[in-house]
Amino acid sequence: MQIVFHLSESFKALFQPQSRIVITGHYNPDGDAIGSALALYYILKQEIPNVQVIMPNPPPEFLSWLPGFSDMLIFNKNREEAKKKIAQADIIFSLDYNKPERVEFMKDDLLNSSAIKVMIDHHLEPGDFADHIFSFPGVSSTAELMLQFIREMDKLPAMNKDIATCLYTGIMTDTINFSVSGTTIETFAAAADLLMYGIDKNRIYNKTFNNYAFNRLKMTGYLLYQKLQRIPGTSAVLMIFTLKEMEQFDYRPGDHEGIVNMPLSVADVSISIIALERDGFVKLSLRSIGSDPKEDVNKLARSYFNGGGHQNASGGKLFIGIEKAEKRIIYALQDFFRKNK
Repeated sequence: MQIVFHLSESFKALFQPQSRIVITGHYNPDGDAIGSALALYYILKQEIPNVQVIMPNPPPEFLSWLPGFSDMLIFNKNREEAKKKIAQADIIFSLDYNKPERVEFMKDDLLNSSAIKVMIDHHLEPGDFADHIFSFPGVSSTAELMLQFIREMDKLPAMNKDIATCLYTGIMTDTINFSVSGTTIETFAAAADLLMYGIDKNRIYNKTFNNYAFNRLKMTGYLLYQKLQRIPGTSAVLMIFTLKEMEQFDYRPGDHEGIVNMPLSVADVSISIIALERDGFVKLSLRSIGSDPKEDVNKLARSYFNGGGHQNASGGKLFIGIEKAEKRIIYALQDFFRKNK
C-alpha cells in the first residue's frame, strides 16, 4: 500500500520554533507507539525546543534502552505536570491509537485541550476527535507511517541513527519481526531505508526480544504448561492470568508481550487469547494467523470484548471478575466459531 499524506503548506506552517507540542501514545504503550513518538520527538526537537512525549502509564522496561526513553513523561506518575503540558499545548499528536478512549484516564485532558490535534495511526475505524486525521489501516505500523510523515514534512535531512533505531523498533515489534500478514513490500522497503542510517538490527532485535527478566521466563513456562487451555468446538486457545499469579512472578508491564503468539505455532491453533486480571476489569490480548473470517480477531474483539484492532492482532476489555470473564470468553469463542464456519 502506497502511503501519501498530502501535507499542505498550511499544515507544515503550523510547526514554528515557539510552538508547544505534545506527543501522546496509547495506554500500555508498545514498541510501535514508543518508537514512533520518540522518532517524532527527535525530529521536532531539532527546530522546536518545547516538545514533550507523554504516555498514560509506564512503558515496558525491556524497551528502556531506546534513545529518549527517559525523556518521556508518564501521566499517572507526574499527573500535574502532564496535565499542564497538555492544557498549554499548541499541537497534540495522537500516535498509534484511533480513539481517545485508548489513552484511558488521559482522555478528558486530551479532549479538553484547545490544541490542534493530529492523529497518525494504522488501526481500523478511526474516531473523529482530531483536526487532522492520517489513518492508513493497511499499513504494518505507525512507525512505517511516521517515516513517510517525516519524508513529506521535508525532514529527512534531520534523520539520524537514533531516530532510525526508534522507527525500526516500532516496525519490527508491530510486525513480530516482519512475520505477520500486514508486512508488505513497502514495509521491507522502509526497513531497508532505515538500515541505511547505520542501525544495528541484530542489537535492536536482541535488546527487544531477548531482554526479559529471569522471572518472565518462568512465567512463560507456567502460562504455557499450567494455564493454556483448548476451547472445545474451536481452533482457539486461552490463557487466564490472575493478579495473584502476576504477583508470584513479579509481573512488570509488558511481560506478557509475545507469549500470546506462542500457541499459534501449533498446527491446528488459529486464535490465541491471554486474559489479564486488572483492578476492576480484565484485559484481553487476541492474536491469530490467516485471513479466514473465523481468524478475524478484530471482528471477535469488537463483537464480544469491547475492543478491536487488526485482523490478526486486537485487544479488548471485560468489566467483570476473572472467573466470569473466563466463562464469557469461552462462550464468545464457541459462538464466534459457530457463526463463522
